[in-house]
Amino acid sequence: MPMGDNTGAAGDGQTGPKRHFKHIGELVDGGAKVVIMYRTVPGEADNCLVVGTKFLPDMYHNALMKAVESEGGQDADEFADYASRQTFPDGTNMLAMLHNDNYIKKFKTNEIMVTYGNTADGRILLNKLNEMVAKEKGISVKDMAKDPEATASAKKTTKKADAKKTTAKE
Repeated sequence: MPMGDNTGAAGDGQTGPKRHFKHIGELVDGGAKVVIMYRTVPGEADNCLVVGTKFLPDMYHNALMKAVESEGGQDADEFADYASRQTFPDGTNMLAMLHNDNYIKKFKTNEIMVTYGNTADGRILLNKLNEMVAKEKGISVKDMAKDPEATASAKKTTKKADAKKTTAKE
């Protein structure tokens, strides 16, 4: 992946080495900080889903950032997959609350700058990053988008034989 092990620390902050994390970006227009929930949207490979962190109440903001920075958050290909298994301090499911309270917004991938360094080398437009990741995986960008509904319906169609329809052993 373009963001390998050696991109974790670059420069020194006030409290020690400054770290850079996956799933963090900013709007190209205005520079507002965002957490990238999904890098692509099913059927819309040029769109992504993000959360503008400045709009969250402090309790939720701090818990979301802690989840992003966690080992599990950094290991996730799509942060929303990890967030769906996390809760905020008040006990609400992280992904469900962000979705239900309309904090998740859709943007064009070329409107999101992924920030993983202090220099121009540590910044890349999300659409370019998606192209790099897709090329590395040997798939197209549109194939990167996961459709949870399609996965759920595929699981439903592979069911066991109905017990009533099977013949009893004699």
